[in-house]
Amino acid sequence: MSSVKVTKELFIEILEVLDEKLQENKLELILNIYGDTVMMACFDARPATKDIDALFDISPQINNILVDIAETYELDKDWINQDIKEPLKYMKKENLKEIYKFKNLKVLAPSAEQMLAMKILSARPEPYKDFDDAEYLIEYLKIETLEEVINIFNNYIGRRYLGNRQKIFLNYVGKDLRKAWKEFSI
Repeated sequence: MSSVKVTKELFIEILEVLDEKLQENKLELILNIYGDTVMMACFDARPATKDIDALFDISPQINNILVDIAETYELDKDWINQDIKEPLKYMKKENLKEIYKFKNLKVLAPSAEQMLAMKILSARPEPYKDFDDAEYLIEYLKIETLEEVINIFNNYIGRRYLGNRQKIFLNYVGKDLRKAWKEFSI
């Protein structure tokens, strides 16, 4: 098992190599990134990520290119994965923007609001960074009220998915950020 972490610089280098290989094979690819990769690449909220959560069209040629990149950079075989499909099935809508454009490769990422909604939905305990990421995004978006957070969550995911885990998560986020939020009673 590789312990190579993907930094923003390495990520961009890998994207450039991926684009070259796509050109050589006369292929085009749209890569929608999520999770820690977005927090690293778009918000500089962390120095590196262990893997790339993304959605993309897979084919035997694309798969061979990705395996080749993994071997070249000594990355785990699942260095890029589509595990994000599961939480994305709860999304009512997406708000993706282009963050990198190469000749044969486009990279799209969710807005800060969508990322916040996704982090609240996940609400995973440590060692996951959902708590830190939610706090970062709330500060980044200059959100002051719990109502603003709930409106964002409702807009992207839907209030019906705001369960006890998410409510407890938001109570802790509010306390930690010293927000004067009314707490959920569970």
